[in-house]
Amino acid sequence: MTGIYAALHLLVDGMCALAMFGRLLPRGDRALAILLYNFCAFALQMPLGVALDALCGGRRGRETDFPFLFALAGVLCTVGGAFLHPAVLGIGNALFHVGGGVGTIREDDGKKWRGRGLGVFVAPGALGLYLGGFLGRGGFWQTGAFGTGVLMALLCALAIRRLKRNGKKEENSSGQIGESRGLAEETETGRQSACNIAIAAVCCMFVVILRSYVGMTVAFPWKSGFPAGLLAVLMVVGGKVAGGFAAARYGLRRTTAISLGLAGICYLCSDAMAPGLAALFLFNMTMPITLYWMERSMPQMPGFAFGFLTFALFLGFLPGYFGAAAGSGLLGFGGSILSMVLLLAGWGWRGKNEGLSGEDVRDFSGADHCGGDAGGIYPAAWHEVPGGEGEDGIGFRQPGERRRNDRDREASRADSGQ
Repeated sequence: MTGIYAALHLLVDGMCALAMFGRLLPRGDRALAILLYNFCAFALQMPLGVALDALCGGRRGRETDFPFLFALAGVLCTVGGAFLHPAVLGIGNALFHVGGGVGTIREDDGKKWRGRGLGVFVAPGALGLYLGGFLGRGGFWQTGAFGTGVLMALLCALAIRRLKRNGKKEENSSGQIGESRGLAEETETGRQSACNIAIAAVCCMFVVILRSYVGMTVAFPWKSGFPAGLLAVLMVVGGKVAGGFAAARYGLRRTTAISLGLAGICYLCSDAMAPGLAALFLFNMTMPITLYWMERSMPQMPGFAFGFLTFALFLGFLPGYFGAAAGSGLLGFGGSILSMVLLLAGWGWRGKNEGLSGEDVRDFSGADHCGGDAGGIYPAAWHEVPGGEGEDGIGFRQPGERRRNDRDREASRADSGQ
């Protein structure tokens, strides 16, 4: 379903941009319409996420159904809002993002993608907004809306068919995941430190605000015309996808330090096209990383975690909306370095709060599994471990894997007479 959600993400955001620039903005107060749309599209995702979490909680086997119903309602509301009002359009966008986001999070957890799916889902939205805005401003509102609507209907039909065809399999799989997550939640509530959730929330919120603000205000002198703009958007899309895959392969800390450190350097030279494009690619690599950290810090509330970060995006939008001057590459440099410091300090503070050394196995959701094998309780949880044994840098491993490996090595030594 992640692939379908990603394609729908492109189309939903494209429809929103088409409607805003091609139909709604020319007919009313542009400033108020933009504020209403962005508030409904981003700020409302947090309460909608809470509602979705409440619907999914305790309903084993429905973890796939309710997110899709939210996404489907979002698609329908987006189509209706394109002809009605920016607020209705924004509500449809919010419903889709929450439903598609939670559906992707659950599939990512269940299939042990370790955050790869999150980047795939969030990335296409930027491309949809750019293409939709281009077509809307160019006078292709009716043609673009019709084509986008047909494609959305086909994808929704495909999703419904897939859910029906694999209904029993999906139900059994979701039931097992839901049961395990429920057990994990009951175990974590008694021992997981609220401080870890606060650390994740504060660090991720400020990093997302910075990302939104920098993205809204940093100007590139070479970014004029459709080809340059499209190339810049493709760098943003590629960075978000690459960030999820790189973090799963090389670890969160290494990916964050390298991507944001290099992004800061590239921003200093961003008046030239090549380093400017590289800065956009590298700076956006942490988007799936912050989402993954937030979601794993509160695995029982994926809707709230997703909506909390989109609310931070809205906060980052406000300074530019109220007239903040366009920034230079120096602002991009500062935003990159400060984001890197916040994330690395947050992970360091979290580790110190748990009292764990670099040699310990740490559950990314915040629970300490140093005692006993929790493999039967956390099948969807992945643990950060130091490099070695197939991972370069801090990677992820299933619960109990290190202990099993240690037992296997001891048995091997005993068999060989060591």
